[in-house]
Order: sequence, then C-alpha cells, then structure tokens
Amino acid sequence: MTHTLVVSYAPRYGSYTKILFDEFVQLANGKTKIKHLDVVQTPPDLLLERNLNLIMEWNKGKRDFTNEERSILSNHNDLVQDVLEADHIVLAFPIYNFTMPATVKAWIDAIVVSDKTFSFSPEAGFKGLCGDKKAVSIIVAGFDYNSSNDAKEYASATIKQNFDFLGITSEEILVFGVDQNRDQLDEILKRAKFEIKTLVDKWFSN
Repeated sequence: MTHTLVVSYAPRYGSYTKILFDEFVQLANGKTKIKHLDVVQTPPDLLLERNLNLIMEWNKGKRDFTNEERSILSNHNDLVQDVLEADHIVLAFPIYNFTMPATVKAWIDAIVVSDKTFSFSPEAGFKGLCGDKKAVSIIVAGFDYNSSNDAKEYASATIKQNFDFLGITSEEILVFGVDQNRDQLDEILKRAKFEIKTLVDKWFSN
C-alpha cells in the first residue's frame, strides 16, 4: 500500500480548507496509508538563529553534529523524513494576505534540504531527489483571484516552484472566492470536491 503524507493548516472555525481536507481523507481512507501533519498543532520550527546556522553548516558539508545540535535540528529532520517516506503529498491551506500562512512556508523551508531532497554539483547544477513522488495543493481563498486583474496571489506559484525544485510532480486545486462569491459557495465547494475525487481515483485506482 502507498504512503500519503497529508499536511494541513486550518485553524479557523468553519474552515473551508478543513472541509476539503477532510473530504480527501475520507475518500482516500483505506486506499493508502495516511500520515497527518497538522502544522497548527505541531508547527515547524521557524528559521531562527540557532537552527538556521546549523542548516547552513549542513549545506556546506558538515555532518558531525553534537547531540545538542542534532536535537535542535530534530524538527527539521523529522519533517524531511516524512516527505522521503511518502509516495503522495497533500498540502491544504488558505491564502492570507495574498500568500500562504507563515507556518506553511516554515514547512516548505524545512523540507528543502541539500543532499536529502535536492542535490547540487557544479557540473549538473541543482537536481531534485524526490522524482518518485506526486503532490497536490488544495488552496482556498476568500477572494476570487481568478476574476481579478489587479490583485494577485503568490502562494500557488511558490508552492509549485518548491515542489518542482525537489522533483515532485504536483498539481493544484484552487478554491477561490468562497467569501467574495458567497452566493456561489455551494457550487465552488462541489466543484472542488469533484476535483478531489478525480485525483483520489487517479492516484489510488490500483
């Protein structure tokens, strides 16, 4: 059976992100082994002074860390291991202020790691090491960015760029306008649930 890592950020009461995330879990239950990471309850470490400098030392080739240093890096290492063990990744979150919540970005920062999820050499340049994985981002926004020529969101492009960088084939289910187009809410959610079902059928048809 395949392994699926599901990562969610849905702290708001009545969250549409949670509704759609739960829809995926319900449809996929029994078809794949699911591991849930709720980054609200267990947030990734932010890149602050102590852990950031240790990560930079890792990127420069250091491997002989002390027990204290390994403890500081344990959150990052655990999150990377979750990704390495997964065949599929589902990331569900809302857009706040034109982009992803900081906790979601912290998860991305934690999993982009030299010699684990990507490599670099002067001859070949950068290479993603996760080419055997597939991902989907379920991204919800109150504002309808699809109908606006002025306001832009940067979450979907950022997430896709990072998945591409790691070699992960990804797609997106964009659920925009849930507040702006309140009169169309039922149709918006119905369409998103259909996209989720289509994805589940495609991923787990065997």
